[in-house]
Amino acid sequence: MSEVINYQNDLVKFNNDLFFKYLLSRDTAESKMLRKYIVKLVTNIDCKKMIVKNPEINQNTVLAKNIILDICAVDETGRIIDIEMQMAGSSNSETARFQFYGARLLVEQLDEGEKYNMLRPVYQIIFINDDDNCLIRDYAFRDSDGRMENGNLNYRYFIKMKHIEKILKEKEVKELNDLERLCYLFIKNEYTGIIKEKEEDIIGMVVKMYDKFRNNEPMWSIANQLALAKIRTESFKDEYHNKGLEEGIKIGIKQGEKQGMKKEKVEMIKERYHQECSEWIEGLSEKQLKLINKYIFEEDEFEAFKERIDNSN
Repeated sequence: MSEVINYQNDLVKFNNDLFFKYLLSRDTAESKMLRKYIVKLVTNIDCKKMIVKNPEINQNTVLAKNIILDICAVDETGRIIDIEMQMAGSSNSETARFQFYGARLLVEQLDEGEKYNMLRPVYQIIFINDDDNCLIRDYAFRDSDGRMENGNLNYRYFIKMKHIEKILKEKEVKELNDLERLCYLFIKNEYTGIIKEKEEDIIGMVVKMYDKFRNNEPMWSIANQLALAKIRTESFKDEYHNKGLEEGIKIGIKQGEKQGMKKEKVEMIKERYHQECSEWIEGLSEKQLKLINKYIFEEDEFEAFKERIDNSN
């Protein structure tokens, strides 16, 4: 078992997507066992053997763009199992991507001319920085009565990691099951209260792999660069959000003042000419609105007054 170390100040967290890729894509005993264990915990599928199809971690590719660092594996029956960490949370774009990616994993199985019955199911396991009223939310094609489609080929499982906060209100840390402990580790980046003193403890294996990752200088350097880039991106987002908020408040106040001015002019014209003119007022410029105060006392007839305002812009 690894010595307990405080990782709180490290930029590279346990939920770092590069570490997650490293964690589940290696050929080590821990990585192999973790892959099988996670699949069993989430899907209840007991894989005897899993081969990772995309174990490569290319420094130039990873740093060049924000690629998806997923783990795509095939088990002994040909089932495709894809696992990824998604700390950005859920969005319309990400929801569409998950579905597209699942469909692509199906399509890529067949070459031209091959039969559709050769297709093997695709299982997507997505650890996501989100909450729900349950820890696992699973999706498959079902009819209006909830019956799954015969021969369904795509299964998607979201592990809503933030749900651990609700679970902790109902049970103590020492009572968490293995999947809950994983979520605790990924969300809180702390393991001293959840690690168990046994050889094949799931948290112990993750920590052991993290120590190996930490000692791999090229990998650790890339992970730190990615973490720094993410921090900078979030910082810029916050900065521009705050600027946008301030600007929005100013615009809102200005629009509110303008609407107040329009309402005042409508009342003035109604009082002077007994005319309902709300729609006309809405189309006037700020300059025209200001001229109302002048022309309303110079013209006795509404039509003459209106014509002067219309021609003043």
